[in-house]
Amino acid sequence: MVLAVVFAAFGQSERGSERRPRMSQEERLKAIEVIETQLAKLKEAPQMQRPTGGFADMSEEEKTKFTEQMRKVRQEQQKVFQTILAQVYRLQGRRPPEEEGVQYVIVNTTDLKSIQESATKEKATETVQLIERLIARASGQGRFRGGQTGSGQR
Repeated sequence: MVLAVVFAAFGQSERGSERRPRMSQEERLKAIEVIETQLAKLKEAPQMQRPTGGFADMSEEEKTKFTEQMRKVRQEQQKVFQTILAQVYRLQGRRPPEEEGVQYVIVNTTDLKSIQESATKEKATETVQLIERLIARASGQGRFRGGQTGSGQR
């Protein structure tokens, strides 16, 4: 499942020219402003406190209501996180996901390394190569080019 998310987020080949136009200063400032606005939303968001006495003292109706409130808070936070990530990716010069339902994700390279080791054991060489490219991209060593790295490396 992790691979599906990672491949969906990063595995799409980049279209167009090798060099994308840089963002103007105005566009960068606008992206930063959006990030600041979203951070303010996180700061202002209500924090759900666990009920005194825990869930054992709550009725089923109270538990259901509390769970629904928590779900709504998490959904709103997720929207804010996605907006922030989208702006960070824009600042990095990356394109937004083109497929519906695809989201930006933050992946710990340690997690990728364990998946890479598993793929190596299973002799899934293409998967190993894709993960190596993701790790290199995440560390700023290269760019993913739909199956090839090349002159587009940084």
